Amino acid sequence: MNDAYIFIGSNIERETNYPLAVERLCRLGTVLAVSPVYDTPALGNAPNTPRFFNGAARLLTELTPHALRNALRAIESELGRVRTADKNAPRTIDLDLVLYDQEIIGDNELKIPDLKIFECGFMARALADVNPDYIIPPDGPTLAELADRLCTSRDNMYTVPGISSQVRQFVQNALQTQATAPQLPACVTHAYDNDRSQTIIPDHTITNYAAQQHETSEQKSQRAIATAVRTILVNVGEDPTREGLRKTPERVARAYNELLGGYAVNPASLINGALFESAYDDMVVVKDIEFYSLCEHHMLPFFGKAHVAYIPDGKIIGLSKIPRIVEMYARRLQVQEKMTREIADFIQTLLSPRGVAVIVMGQHMCATMRGVNQTSSKMLTQAMYGAFQERIAHEQLNDRLQQAE
Repeated sequence: MNDAYIFIGSNIERETNYPLAVERLCRLGTVLAVSPVYDTPALGNAPNTPRFFNGAARLLTELTPHALRNALRAIESELGRVRTADKNAPRTIDLDLVLYDQEIIGDNELKIPDLKIFECGFMARALADVNPDYIIPPDGPTLAELADRLCTSRDNMYTVPGISSQVRQFVQNALQTQATAPQLPACVTHAYDNDRSQTIIPDHTITNYAAQQHETSEQKSQRAIATAVRTILVNVGEDPTREGLRKTPERVARAYNELLGGYAVNPASLINGALFESAYDDMVVVKDIEFYSLCEHHMLPFFGKAHVAYIPDGKIIGLSKIPRIVEMYARRLQVQEKMTREIADFIQTLLSPRGVAVIVMGQHMCATMRGVNQTSSKMLTQAMYGAFQERIAHEQLNDRLQQAE
């Protein structure tokens, strides 16, 4: 995980856009701390320019610097930001990545550390609020030292308690719904009111994770998967906050819970006692069992039909259990060869029959949608145990599989 520092600004509908921006930041990782919201004058002293709400957030994220920058731009766009040649023009929201771990970056897209922090006292002050001991690379100073150096005058800079409280609540709510969050020590931040007196602001590093402690392991897994999907969306260039994708991470998490549900199946509960003594000693064939699985190499689907046969030796299994056994092993990450043998091994262990045969025909999306792009190719695998290794039983099985419905 990476330690990123975001500077936030808004002077168009700022009471609405600033809290919304913080809410969306919470979707990009874990917001560890937020500064108070400051009311500051616009840069450049342009006449009639609206005052800004400014502040900073400390974000723990899996995103790379450039991916995070793109995600911030996507949030700006969603909130109506239009970039112009005038860098001091009014804007609905401004989200600038100004510091990132101890990285030093200087390319066409990113300048980290952002040099503006060495010029603007209000930026240094807000950043010091979220982590005063952070050492600016490569050799300092700390954010607290920089803030003290630049904030010689605090005229026209004061905190906005109502919006500050609203922003802290967004962060607290987000932490209570995330799968994991680091247990960092609380830090007390300092803000300045419009009377120029130093005022202690309550702890903005939220460490209340009581709600998460009551989550089941399944709920924690679902949240972790959703967070990972959100990271994927950003890194492929998408905006996970736009309307069509806003709930996609949670949908994917629920889908994986179904598609990979085989891991959670208890075989004993699956069989549920449906084993019966029987004198029947001829072949039992259940064919055309449809299955859907995910390839362990690309996590893309493969699907098709399975045919299962066994020759009893005093014991048979309930008819519905064979398709359920196939489904139990299909709903896992694997290759088709492994799935075929696992089904055969399970039936062999369960029934100890005179023979077991499993034949699987599958079509693989990893070979259809990508790579060799073979839209019609299919894969055939089989496992033959006991009597089915003999030619006579093998031929009888083939005859029965080829019989018309």
